[in-house]
Amino acid sequence: MADRKYNNNSYNDIFNTLFSVSKFPPVDIYENDKGYVITAELAGYDEDKINIFAEKHVLHIASDEHENAKENSDRKYLIKERSVKSFERSFTLPEDANEENITASYKMGILSVFIPKMPKVEPKKIEVKIN
Repeated sequence: MADRKYNNNSYNDIFNTLFSVSKFPPVDIYENDKGYVITAELAGYDEDKINIFAEKHVLHIASDEHENAKENSDRKYLIKERSVKSFERSFTLPEDANEENITASYKMGILSVFIPKMPKVEPKKIEVKIN
């Protein structure tokens, strides 16, 4: 049996990226029995400047933080590979996502967003009597 990771595009279908060609910040998305988890690498970003919200079944993660040009004006960089820039990533939520109870945490530059699943509702059997 082929590995589900390579054979099933359900995560790509469910969490397709909208509005953004950029893949920054890099994210991992996984599912467990209780919900979905998105983790994003945001090293260098101030927790207070990270915005997370759900609207019309789309989850948005964004920041409009920029490097402080005044702090860097007296520096003569020999190598500059790190930068803090504004971004927005958007993800379509799966149908069973409980948008009202999304939680997030930010620790050591890693943002973790937990999207709980709605409880499964079993269809009720309705007996119809024919006269």
